[in-house]
Amino acid sequence: MVTINFRRKRSGVPVLTKYEIDTVAEILLQDYNPQVLYEPGALDIEHFCENYVGLEMDYQDLSHNQSILGMMVFSDCLVPVYDVGRKEAKYVKANAGTVLIDNGLLGPEQIRRGRFTVGHEVGHWLLHKNKYKSNQGSPSSLDSGNSGTGTFIKCRAVDVGNRRRFLCDNDWLEWQADYMSSALLMPRTAFAKVVRKEFQGVGINGYYQRGSNIALDLWVGFLAYQLADMFQVSVTAARIRLENLRFVRQPAQNQRLYPG
Repeated sequence: MVTINFRRKRSGVPVLTKYEIDTVAEILLQDYNPQVLYEPGALDIEHFCENYVGLEMDYQDLSHNQSILGMMVFSDCLVPVYDVGRKEAKYVKANAGTVLIDNGLLGPEQIRRGRFTVGHEVGHWLLHKNKYKSNQGSPSSLDSGNSGTGTFIKCRAVDVGNRRRFLCDNDWLEWQADYMSSALLMPRTAFAKVVRKEFQGVGINGYYQRGSNIALDLWVGFLAYQLADMFQVSVTAARIRLENLRFVRQPAQNQRLYPG
């Protein structure tokens, strides 16, 4: 696998812009399988995780109520999971580099959320493993744990795919993992190729600003569904990706909607 170096804060948190994370993702995907950058479609995120990044995948009941979607284990340790039969917590051994995903994400209606969660945990490993493997970060700085000498991160439902306020390092780490997941599942080059073609078909040049045209607002909403199906992500993830890559922009403050 390609080695990527980037700037870090004194705390060990990477200093990365959206553009830089997209670039890192594309360097990795180019090395893994260049086809995914030029032929838009659904990345086999589990194959990428196991066969390219070299992580172990495991599925467990991570909580009693599916509030924990995934865990990333940075060093050999025991991690807490939920024993459905006994209705109590228990510990299982996990090796460094293990991605744990909640069994609840195996259902057909949860596949896309599960894919994003796998990408999120892979993002933690790619961007944050040096911070935690070198013990630069205190386990308490995330919803994480320390079992013996091992460190792991728990990613709750509220952490994965949600907007945040960036009040602490934890917010930045979760945002970076989210953005890396989007960049892997919807690579900038492939995503842009599809969007530009669709925009050209309806006469949009470059980007679309919401509120400019009622019909086009509806069309852009429908486009998010098409992109979600193509890349096998949620509609929300596709919609956010359109905004993050600046294809869809919000109205300027105090701008009159639908002029004319």
